[in-house]
Amino acid sequence: MTGDTPLKVLMLTSSYPRSRQDTAAVFLRYLAVNLRRRGAIVHVIAPADQLAGAQTEDGVTVHRFAYFPKNWRKLAYGSGILPNLGRNPFLWCQVPFFVASMFAHALRAVRNFGPDVVHAHWVIPQGLVAVLIKFVFRIPVVITAHGSDAHALKGNGIATIKRFCLRHSDVWTSNTRRTSEVLNLGGGLPRPWIIPMGVDVQLFETGDGSMLRSNLGAEELIILFVGRLVRVKGVDDLIQAFALLPEDLRSRSQLWIVGAGEEESSLHTLTHRLGISERVRFWGSVPNGDLPNYYASADLFVGPSIVTREGQEEGQGVVFLEAFAARLCVLTTRTGGIEDVIEDGRTGVLVDPGDPGLLAVTIEQLLSDERRRQVLADNAYREAITGYSWRTISDSFLAAYQFAAKCADLNAKTR
Repeated sequence: MTGDTPLKVLMLTSSYPRSRQDTAAVFLRYLAVNLRRRGAIVHVIAPADQLAGAQTEDGVTVHRFAYFPKNWRKLAYGSGILPNLGRNPFLWCQVPFFVASMFAHALRAVRNFGPDVVHAHWVIPQGLVAVLIKFVFRIPVVITAHGSDAHALKGNGIATIKRFCLRHSDVWTSNTRRTSEVLNLGGGLPRPWIIPMGVDVQLFETGDGSMLRSNLGAEELIILFVGRLVRVKGVDDLIQAFALLPEDLRSRSQLWIVGAGEEESSLHTLTHRLGISERVRFWGSVPNGDLPNYYASADLFVGPSIVTREGQEEGQGVVFLEAFAARLCVLTTRTGGIEDVIEDGRTGVLVDPGDPGLLAVTIEQLLSDERRRQVLADNAYREAITGYSWRTISDSFLAAYQFAAKCADLNAKTR
């Protein structure tokens, strides 16, 4: 890791885009590709959805491991591992095979690739696998908490494993302060590096909404949601809020919902029950490269995230950064790490979660004030450029890798 020798990074993750257009954990592909552009050599260990094996994508070598027969492999992707487990408890039987296969493939990569640092995304199980590898090979470990790993699986046993992983990492990072606070309840952990995920500003600022709006009237207003259709996203609150808008406003507005997930069927049912199905459009999963056009079509982005009964919260919310880069005004809620991303009244508007009535009033206010929306959107765009470009984020992680290596060297000398 010194001189002109390229830095070798082995990334472990439970989700990684399966194609160029896939949106599953797409921020990790952006990170890996930008680390490569900064001179690092990057290998990624990720679960296979269909085909397993290794291939090079945008200069990054991705090893996709099989953990169960292909037709039964349902643990990862879709709504995400935790929602998948909640919906189908029988998937828990795949978890040991998942962890064992990731560990085996990581060991093979360490022997063949010889990384300078292992970067685990999500504390469990990737952080645990990384720490076990560290014990065997004395390789520096960086663990990144993305939010879902902090807010879910809160039993005492799991909490002990999480803290074990973070204590034995050389550096741990968190996407927001809120995520780090949840993980460090009770104190005792090393101080985290707060490094958010970023956004491809150039991609999202160049969206063209003309085709999507070609059949709409010039005065038609579009309210946009993008994300997985899972409970924590609070999309049912948004649908109820849309139904509460004044008839005059609702009759010249549409609610566009982009994404898929376990809540999709019940959300369709809700729109029919509320009598607004003709004004709500479900687009399903949209290729990542096409998303900028949806942001460019919209007048307001709404992310109505909630805190679930199980305590799940929004970790960071990369979709808000996409809206920032697209110069689209954002309305969201005071939950999880969102307040680290959005400054109320400057880069967006924050309301209390779980209140469709308040959400409806705020939507009406924003749609009625184009100048205010534009000011907020312009501020947010500048924030995306200065604080969330992938060049900035990848440089922060490179600094974390270098620091982890120094810590590992110091620990080795003091043994």
